[in-house]
Amino acid sequence: MTITFPVPHSGMTRMIPAAVVLVFLIALLLTAGCAQQATVSVIPSGGLSGSVAKVEDHWNTGLGCYWKAFGSVFTTGGDAARDVTVNLQLIDTRSGNIRDTRTLELGDLAAGDSRSFEIALDGECDRTYRVEVRPVARG
Repeated sequence: MTITFPVPHSGMTRMIPAAVVLVFLIALLLTAGCAQQATVSVIPSGGLSGSVAKVEDHWNTGLGCYWKAFGSVFTTGGDAARDVTVNLQLIDTRSGNIRDTRTLELGDLAAGDSRSFEIALDGECDRTYRVEVRPVARG
């Protein structure tokens, strides 16, 4: 003996798959174009240099598309560096225009010392950029 229960065929059962597809499409549109790459150029100066481990593009509802750079600045000679800052520029590789510029104050670095940084730079999701890193010491 088999007992069957009637299943109501309301519009709700058809709406669930449509809602899942709609959420997927919205997520796809919001992240479209956010898979670009960025190259890095470091300009050493006055016994300082730097490196950038990675540059990632990100997207969120508050900021839109932005690029995050993770790197470090270090002394290259036997001298300490005082009042070290690092200037970063996000440069559009197609047009050569500077999209964003940020300056970070890193403080004093002893001889052979390094300091890590992480910074967000404002950019577009559909562009390819170069991140220019320029460490500078005042003393």
